[in-house]
Amino acid sequence: MEVFVLPNLYGDIVTDVAAEHQGGLGTASSSNIGNKYALFEAIHGTAPYLMSHGRGHHADPCSLIRAMGEMMAHIGYGDKKKILTDALDICTVTERKVVLTTFVEDASTAEFTDYLLETIQKLEK
Repeated sequence: MEVFVLPNLYGDIVTDVAAEHQGGLGTASSSNIGNKYALFEAIHGTAPYLMSHGRGHHADPCSLIRAMGEMMAHIGYGDKKKILTDALDICTVTERKVVLTTFVEDASTAEFTDYLLETIQKLEK
């Protein structure tokens, strides 16, 4: 693991580039961990463009789901984070039975989430 400490502007640029290399801005999460508190979030917010154009139900939930996995590991549930990460890899890379692109002709957020939940259930058996 490597840590980069950068001013906000340069940190934003580096995270944008890294997110694009790993799947897109809608798939990257962020962890801000201090001595007393921790914050876990999607790297670039809540898709206001999609919401304002009536496509909110096609927003990619992976960034928030990955952030939740980071939070679970932080509070001691690393085993659950592993299952979640494995399921996300299956759903977005390996199998990719449901394709979510933010366009209405592709899967909705709910369809992708159902697929992810089914995959998690299979991995937990």
